[in-house]
Amino acid sequence: MPRFEAAPKGSVLNVPRYFEPFVNDCFHNAYATVLLHMGLDPHIILADYLSFLYDPQTEYIGVNYFHRYSTSVEFTEEELNTSLEFVYQPGTKVFEPSSFTQTNLRYQDKVQINMYIHEDQEVATSRLKELISDRQPVIAVVDLYHMPYHRAYQKEHGLHCVVITGYDEAEGCYELFDRYTLSSSDFDGKLPMNEVHAGRSSNNPVSNPMAGDFQRPIRNLWMEINVAPQFQITEAKIRSILAESCRRMYGETKILGHDCGFSRLEALRGRLQSKKATSLDDYHLYLYKTYYNMFFKYIARSRQRFKAFINKVQDYLPENLIAESSQLLTDSAKHWDIAANVSLKLGIAKKIELIDDLDRHLQSISNVERQAIDKFYAFCGK
Repeated sequence: MPRFEAAPKGSVLNVPRYFEPFVNDCFHNAYATVLLHMGLDPHIILADYLSFLYDPQTEYIGVNYFHRYSTSVEFTEEELNTSLEFVYQPGTKVFEPSSFTQTNLRYQDKVQINMYIHEDQEVATSRLKELISDRQPVIAVVDLYHMPYHRAYQKEHGLHCVVITGYDEAEGCYELFDRYTLSSSDFDGKLPMNEVHAGRSSNNPVSNPMAGDFQRPIRNLWMEINVAPQFQITEAKIRSILAESCRRMYGETKILGHDCGFSRLEALRGRLQSKKATSLDDYHLYLYKTYYNMFFKYIARSRQRFKAFINKVQDYLPENLIAESSQLLTDSAKHWDIAANVSLKLGIAKKIELIDDLDRHLQSISNVERQAIDKFYAFCGK
């Protein structure tokens, strides 16, 4: 296929500016924007399973995948498909313009999200313009170090998703927005193409006490979302999300070979208690003040998202199950948020005795989440 000859300008109109305080991350926020533009409900499509992961060796935690420090934006098909019932993601691929014709949908009953990379800025830009000319907003990844609207500009590197809705060759700019306010992002306007290109091609160097010094080259990463015309929400998939959540929390299945669920929550509690006899070195201060603080909040949002999902599919569920589980998920999210704040306080005040306070909230989380999972299990077993 010959290289696409782009028009000098183009815009995608009426793209929603999505944001909810319980979104996963900037990727989730951008995906939700495009799904809404496609007429799909992101609260259902992006509903992930209730779960919990903890690896005592690395000390990483997660929900349906570990929040780990990666040196690459390339992921396998297996790694990308651990969390979403309604979504299928092929492994990250190098975009090949000479052979690309159209997205091959592997499943007719799933939304497909393709992740593409290419080292050549011109190839990535050409594809971006082609998508916009086809009235498709583009989910692009940038390094915030190069984004002049953000407080991290020229100060701190960080991989981040934005949505590009237009371009103008004469002005030399892109139209884009970034409404992920959880990272202090609130921009909706135009940016010079050269700054966006710098952000998309950044090597994104990062340094922290848990992972050391490393780079995560962005390689012009972008995502394209497609869905079959016959796609629909079904009761079978709604039940599958609840049933798989039960299996994961009860520890009846593994995620990429790792145990998950309540046993991992107990393992985290035990490991934290063992740390009461250790010193608070730079590694542990970062672990509490930054890593656990950040990702306990992430888990709190995951519980809020599941509550939003439950309330969105109320036509498929008994009223009492919705009301009771919603309250339990609210309680769980509250305790995860408090745990995040206690962890932050521990890292700042350097008071190791705060681990007991942290443990109490993890115990409360285990209690209320067991009640919610028991209710889902009773429903799915009918």
